[in-house]
Amino acid sequence: RKHFKVSGRQFDLRMVQGHAPVVFLLECQETKPGESVYVVGAHEALGQWSPSGAVVMTTNAATFPLWTSSPLPLPAGEAIEFKCVILRDNRSVVKWEAFSGNRMVEAVDGSTVSVRSTWDSISSMASSAQLVSEHGQPAECMGLVKEGGTLNRTMSGARIFGDQMGQLTVEMEAKEPMKRNFSQSLLALDEPGDIEAAAAEVAPMPSPREHRGVSLQHIASFSALTEMADVATKDEVRQRRKAEYAPFNLDVPIVIVSSEMAPYSKSGGLGLVAASYSYEFARNGHRTMAVSPKYQHYEGLTYIGETMVRVAGQDQLVKYWHIYKDLGDGKGCDYVFVDHPCIQRGAGLYNADDGREYHDNLLRFSLLSAAAMEAPLVLHIGGYPYGEKVVFIANDWQAGLVPVYLCYKYRQHNRYREARCMYVIHNLGYQGQYYGVNACDFFSIDHKAMGDILLGNSINLTKGAIICSDRVLTVSPNYAWEIQTREGGFGLDDIVKGKANGLRLAGILNGVDDCWNPAIDTKIARTFSLADFEEGKRFNKAELQKRLGLRQDPDVLVVGFCGRLTWQKGVDVLADCIGWLMDDTGNGVTGRVQLIMMGNGEEKYANALRWAEGQYGGRVCGFVGFDPKVEHQMMAGCDLFIMPSRYEPCGLPQMYAQVYGTLPVVHATGGLKDSVRDISEGLEVATGFHIPYIAEDKVKGALWTAMELFFKHPGEFKQMQRNAMNSDYYWPQAMDQYEQNIDYMLYDPANQR
Repeated sequence: RKHFKVSGRQFDLRMVQGHAPVVFLLECQETKPGESVYVVGAHEALGQWSPSGAVVMTTNAATFPLWTSSPLPLPAGEAIEFKCVILRDNRSVVKWEAFSGNRMVEAVDGSTVSVRSTWDSISSMASSAQLVSEHGQPAECMGLVKEGGTLNRTMSGARIFGDQMGQLTVEMEAKEPMKRNFSQSLLALDEPGDIEAAAAEVAPMPSPREHRGVSLQHIASFSALTEMADVATKDEVRQRRKAEYAPFNLDVPIVIVSSEMAPYSKSGGLGLVAASYSYEFARNGHRTMAVSPKYQHYEGLTYIGETMVRVAGQDQLVKYWHIYKDLGDGKGCDYVFVDHPCIQRGAGLYNADDGREYHDNLLRFSLLSAAAMEAPLVLHIGGYPYGEKVVFIANDWQAGLVPVYLCYKYRQHNRYREARCMYVIHNLGYQGQYYGVNACDFFSIDHKAMGDILLGNSINLTKGAIICSDRVLTVSPNYAWEIQTREGGFGLDDIVKGKANGLRLAGILNGVDDCWNPAIDTKIARTFSLADFEEGKRFNKAELQKRLGLRQDPDVLVVGFCGRLTWQKGVDVLADCIGWLMDDTGNGVTGRVQLIMMGNGEEKYANALRWAEGQYGGRVCGFVGFDPKVEHQMMAGCDLFIMPSRYEPCGLPQMYAQVYGTLPVVHATGGLKDSVRDISEGLEVATGFHIPYIAEDKVKGALWTAMELFFKHPGEFKQMQRNAMNSDYYWPQAMDQYEQNIDYMLYDPANQR
């Protein structure tokens, strides 16, 4: 028996001497709901060409369309033929790749080989990493080199077979897949068990392996670290922002259900958005309740009641704790926290310190939904209950059972007949998908309800929520369209289309909190407004350069990036552009640029930042980590802010940047497309620059357009800055749209199942 660690995982490989692990990776967008990708080939570990013995590959929101297998032991030094197939969950229908012949791979003794392919293409790319023993003996690291502007890793020992020999790839994609229901911590590779794996994958850098800024433990998005403006600040800056829509149903209470609620609990943007809902609906005049799990005992809570709910085949006692937040003018929000022994944990909200999802998350969030449904009926807050005519706003799959319970457990028993449920999709990639669950027993629902939440051989809470809700909202109009496509629907596109066809789907951009305002921002070196933005940005640029160790030069163009260092965020393509940005070829544009990249995530990208900072001292800052204050200072001091995200349901930094007169360069996807008006629309309205799709030449093209405008047409660049600063992405304008959708929903018939 041999024990090996590969990318942070330990494997017990019961195999004869001379076998070594191989990881198969395939880029494929051909699957339909209920289908998965499998690898099959001429070895017993690959099913001996039998689809019934094929090995399943997995994907998730962050890696799609890349599918990855577990490490499979194959004989070292022997060429093994393989191919990929698409199978239904029951393996009854088989779709083979169409090319003639087969790919081949050869395992390497003492190493893990990763072979990457594309559906219907016989060519492959392979890379290898030496195994780390169970005693932690480090493997010889592969060297990081720069060739032709592309970041590559030298390697030996891997042979590539096929009609064409692909370029040796730098990426070791054999990391344990992110859990299908959650985004992992930004410090995933900083956990003790992953240090050895990172050392085996990444070459030693000239800079030390350090992380700057605040702790990112159990943080999935930098949005979680944003501080929100207090009530007094909001009142002050909103004196000139008035609602343009007069709601018709302010007398209907709002019940917000969310697994996160800032400032009490937050791991990403969901906590901030839910907290904004709790403030905005209350300030608009609704009686407002915000229901969230009691992950710990928060200061100021008062026990207000308890009830029994039936989940997991048992009657479960849930307790409610309460705090009222006064928002002025006689308005406020009731924060209600659901308490049960399974909810409180010593680590993250959803994952343990090792990044693994808690085994009972389905129970935890089923209890949240069940308790939230009872809260308006059983809790006498302020002397009387909220009652049955309420609007539930259920956020993401953790609250996905709210519309299911409303349809099948309450309306069918003549309760909540006038209530409605709005389901908000913040990221369709995470769906609450679990296997091996008897839905009828676990959720105490009938077979018809079970049909709404079954997807293949799993239960899928997002599917049930979309079908049963009275209205579905997403966090941007373009994302509402994207999730109706096969590429963006993550297997639920047909379900979403059905909602759209019934005119019950819409998209609303998330709002920007009032703390993002250069006129009052205490985190920047000097406040400024539209009237003096040129002087203000010039001063903030100088201070930003000084703080981050860049050469103090007012005439260079400063480009900023802040985000997770992952493939989804396009960091790989951006890294390939660094040499081009820094190279002065006499064109009057490139070579006159400074680059600030702040973020954390995958260690290979973190090391790319460190390498760039060492290579281009004084011109590139590779800030591995995150500091909320620096983020504000970047918005104030940068000239451009780049977001080459491959997909982005909403995005907030591109809106922050515009408020500060920093022009965004963004991929035309999701909320990025909705919130940035491209220069092609005309200088009188343009606020930024679109990247049509993510490829190195397209990113360079968009950057070139922006940089050339800065250097050669400064007057036009400043006009775009004025346009950007005049944009209004704050919450009041977003709430106008929410109130409209609530009115539509209340006047439409309830969803009857």
